[in-house]
Amino acid sequence: MNKFAIVLDSAADLPAALVEKYELRVVPLHVAFGTTEYADGVDIKIEEFLDKLEAAENLPITSQPAPADFLDAYNALADEGYTEILSIHLSAALSGTYETARAAAAHVAKQRGIRIEAFDSCSATVGQGAMVLEAACIARAGGTLDEALERIANVRRTHRIYFIPDSLANLVKGGRASKFQGMATSLLNLKIVVTLTETGAIEVLHKAKGMKNAVSYIVDLMAEQSREMGPLVYYKLHTKAYKALEFMDRALDKTDASLRFLTMGTIGPTIATHVGLRAVGLFAYPEEFHNPELDDIAEYLTPSF
Repeated sequence: MNKFAIVLDSAADLPAALVEKYELRVVPLHVAFGTTEYADGVDIKIEEFLDKLEAAENLPITSQPAPADFLDAYNALADEGYTEILSIHLSAALSGTYETARAAAAHVAKQRGIRIEAFDSCSATVGQGAMVLEAACIARAGGTLDEALERIANVRRTHRIYFIPDSLANLVKGGRASKFQGMATSLLNLKIVVTLTETGAIEVLHKAKGMKNAVSYIVDLMAEQSREMGPLVYYKLHTKAYKALEFMDRALDKTDASLRFLTMGTIGPTIATHVGLRAVGLFAYPEEFHNPELDDIAEYLTPSF
């Protein structure tokens, strides 16, 4: 067997249909509302999570997979005859998931005499998911693990991802913003633009008056990225941010940048816990690193809500 296997954690927010199509192995993160814990994507789906998030007084708690979860996944693949595994994970700056996967990979690789490469996406949600899918296309076409590593390293280097929370309430609850900042932005109707840096850490980029201006700002950033890198493919992403998406469509209609829309993505529990309901975002990377096989992913990724 020369086809390599792909493992990922659930923070990539890929639906079951894509996981099945590309024969991916998902190790779930966990989310707890009070004393009730769920395996992300297994015991709770995104629609249910967002409903619970809206009703919850306190933020849910997210936690990384246990080392045994990764050991089990890698050993199961080795038992199936795989000698190479590529394991793609949530930014190490946001979670210990990558380090847990890396340690488990080193252990199993030595014990079973196989190759396992753990990869820090330096991203989250559909950013991480896109890297998984690009690697999966190469695996399915009979390409090598090294070819997949080169492709996703290029996506990691060139991708940009932006989030605009509707409010700072969840970031305040989670300790990532002060109560004063939350009150000030609420009173002044300021929206913050958040990005993930090259190392995958959260960074506040900009403050804008109102959601319309904030959305226009990230569309301008994506247009600037296109002028720098050439034609881009992009995803819209949100947590029931219908009005913000209308603003986004109007801003996109006005740009003449070389941008091609792929799909609407869902911001899953790992990031939605912090950005909250009615958050909106954009994710883009160069067309040259996009496999045309993925042009049909809208039928899989577009959320049903």
